[in-house]
Amino acid sequence: VEIFQWLTPEESARVMDDPDTAHRVTDEVADVLAYLLQLCDVLDIDPLAALDAKIDRNERRFPAP
Repeated sequence: VEIFQWLTPEESARVMDDPDTAHRVTDEVADVLAYLLQLCDVLDIDPLAALDAKIDRNERRFPAP
């Protein structure tokens, strides 16, 4: 995700407009996801259950107005 490190939010929103940059971002997302899923497997974490639990905690912590 290094590509976003020094970009403004506006620049970040436009990165997918350039095909070469879009390809690099897509590859980086795939790498991060692969490593995260491998870590979940090693640690016996169900990533979807963990996500659901985190969303529930956030909804209680930051209720919608």
